[in-house]
Amino acid sequence: MPTFAYQAADLTGQEVSGTLEALDRAAALKQLSSRGLQPFKVSESKGGVKVNNPTKDRTKASADAATATAPIKLSGQNLQTFTEELAELLEAGMRLEPALKLMEGKGEKTPHRRAAKRIGNLVREGHPFSNAVKMASPSFGELFCSVAAAGEAGGALSAGMRRQAAYIAKSRDMQGKVGAALIYPAFLFAAGAGLIILFVTYLLPKLTSLVESTRGSLPPLAKNLMKLTDLLKQHWLLLLVFIAILVLAGVMFARSPQGKPIWHRWKLKLPFVGGVLRSSLHSQFLETLASLSSGGLPLLRGLELASNVTTNVYARSQLTKTLDLVRDGAPLSRSLEKTDLFPNTLIEMVRLGEHTGDLPNALRRAADRTGRDLEKNLEKAAALVQPMIILVMALLVGTMAYMIISIVFDTISQLRPGGKR
Repeated sequence: MPTFAYQAADLTGQEVSGTLEALDRAAALKQLSSRGLQPFKVSESKGGVKVNNPTKDRTKASADAATATAPIKLSGQNLQTFTEELAELLEAGMRLEPALKLMEGKGEKTPHRRAAKRIGNLVREGHPFSNAVKMASPSFGELFCSVAAAGEAGGALSAGMRRQAAYIAKSRDMQGKVGAALIYPAFLFAAGAGLIILFVTYLLPKLTSLVESTRGSLPPLAKNLMKLTDLLKQHWLLLLVFIAILVLAGVMFARSPQGKPIWHRWKLKLPFVGGVLRSSLHSQFLETLASLSSGGLPLLRGLELASNVTTNVYARSQLTKTLDLVRDGAPLSRSLEKTDLFPNTLIEMVRLGEHTGDLPNALRRAADRTGRDLEKNLEKAAALVQPMIILVMALLVGTMAYMIISIVFDTISQLRPGGKR
């Protein structure tokens, strides 16, 4: 009977290994499952001796060395799957290292499995989880790493991962809604752009020739459009270079130390988008601070960690001012009033929690309210995208149609007996 070597995790998450005899690999897996083991590697041992191929081993070692340090790129689906699986295992009571070991899977080569293996190795080497995820893949992002660091410090990593999984799921759902809502407007935009190009490059010159043959004149709008078209035809390369320089200058300013806070503050005030960003900031900050406070972490340390969950530089500077005021002895609610980030309704909920001595639950209720506001703002933004694009295209196409009708009407009027010549 064949002998199979296996590696598996027991009910406590500890790794166990050994050999067993079974008719085939499926029977071996069934035996392991009956023992309460979760196998992640099962291979047949031929004759109890594993024959090594030196050339194959050297090739495999070279490939492993090349991929051992290469950054792992995760899609949105991979990132959501990784976070949800880790949150479920941690909430079930497993420690971080066994949970990551179990997430490596049974030899699967999917990106989030490879990320779990890389992160598990780094954690076993002594790196904190928040640093390990940053080293393993840039796809996790600064927000994920900040939430992980806050969860580690407060002993609430499972809650942080569950919160982050919900945030990723909402973000992906929003992206899907926006993408679906943009399909029809994108078709209209392409059709409208094609119509405008056809009108400017073919139809308008033909109408101009027709009008000139009747010794008539074009409407002022058509004349200005023809001048603009001629200008673009003569200097299109210069125009493209000018636009590229403007875009590059704007990007460099937005990324510079002086311009980044200005750009981030402006983003929070944008119509529709600003409301979504503010609601997301409120939800992340309040929920993180509530989780840290519930875990027994001092308020100052909780504020220090919670202020880092946002990637908005301007918002982070405002939260740092809040931390300084609390450090000087001011109440949290009064410190939040000194910023322009939080509405009065949320500040009043925080003040109520301070008076009742139940600040963690008050923060969590405020976070739940902002979470509902975030969903409403997301739905509102997705619902307004389509009609706005349709309205813009309707104005452009309507202007073209009005111009065509005006030219044709004036030309016909001039051709009539008694018309102007």
